[in-house]
Amino acid sequence: MVNVQTLHRRAARVLPEAIKTSGVLLEDAGQNELAAMLFPLRRKSTGAVLFRISVETIDAMGDRPLAYLKEAMRAREGLGRRREPFVYREWRVARVPECWVSRISQIQSRLSTQFVDVFFTTKTDGKAWVVVAPNRRLAAYLWCD
Repeated sequence: MVNVQTLHRRAARVLPEAIKTSGVLLEDAGQNELAAMLFPLRRKSTGAVLFRISVETIDAMGDRPLAYLKEAMRAREGLGRRREPFVYREWRVARVPECWVSRISQIQSRLSTQFVDVFFTTKTDGKAWVVVAPNRRLAAYLWCD
């Protein structure tokens, strides 16, 4: 049976080991959506998975998230059998509108004047990104194959 815990365990393989998560955030945890994310043949060519970052990771980042993430440049595991884990480029920081990092269901129609720092890296082939918003305890893996 496909469930949210299985999705979290399998999806977290794309994240560096330093980014510990406590779950995935889904708008609708329907069985078809979960199955499509888990099985490569049914996976969409573009998409995103949102993760809740663990409290321990947030504490470890402290005031210096970029320094903490500096060495986090390799995924935990490969996505398929006998596949190497993804390798990521150097982490960077960007200041983005706060509404960009809100959960989809919480985005309001008004524009926010508040900004938040996010930290991001890309796969070496440029086809995927990892974005971390420590003050929101969010991490996102986005792909475009």
